[in-house]
Amino acid sequence: MKHATLIWMGVAVLLAGGAYLLKGQPLLADQPYAEREAEIASRPAEDLSPGEMLARLQRTARERPDEAEPQYYIGVLLRAQGRTDDALRAFQSALRRDSEHIPALIALADAVVTRDGGTITEPAARLYDRAWRLDNSQTRAGILAAMPAYLAGDLEAAQAHWERVFADLPEDDPRRAMLNAMRAEADAARAAQEPAD
Repeated sequence: MKHATLIWMGVAVLLAGGAYLLKGQPLLADQPYAEREAEIASRPAEDLSPGEMLARLQRTARERPDEAEPQYYIGVLLRAQGRTDDALRAFQSALRRDSEHIPALIALADAVVTRDGGTITEPAARLYDRAWRLDNSQTRAGILAAMPAYLAGDLEAAQAHWERVFADLPEDDPRRAMLNAMRAEADAARAAQEPAD
């Protein structure tokens, strides 16, 4: 590189640095973002874009670091945006704050199923089962908890679990029809496995 080129580059750097010091005000606090955050927080939630809602939830999470709810809703928003891995981390963060937060348990299980291509694996089943055991009105979670056993061919274990899930439902609950359909399918599968006499 020529000596003159180096001099011109040095002059350009000095001019840019000087302009930044004069016009950029480097010692000024980061007010624009704080002001923007406050403006977002003052608006109704239904008027916010997904990015603005995420910023609002992140601010709430910083203000209430021990609460599970902000982390849970961050996960819900991230999952809706198709950011499954980020949503998983947010749901896990909610559960670190409250290990019995049922919506976060179910949402984490759902996100694990999404990550695993729609298959209900043992880790997801354990999360569903924990949510159902904490609140036996979570019928969907209870049903899904037995799916790995069902898919593995352990029809008796799956059916026994489903019987417990539906035990407290009223007789006229429409979800009982789902149990009856699963029972019939399990019975048919068992009959097909039994050797002919």
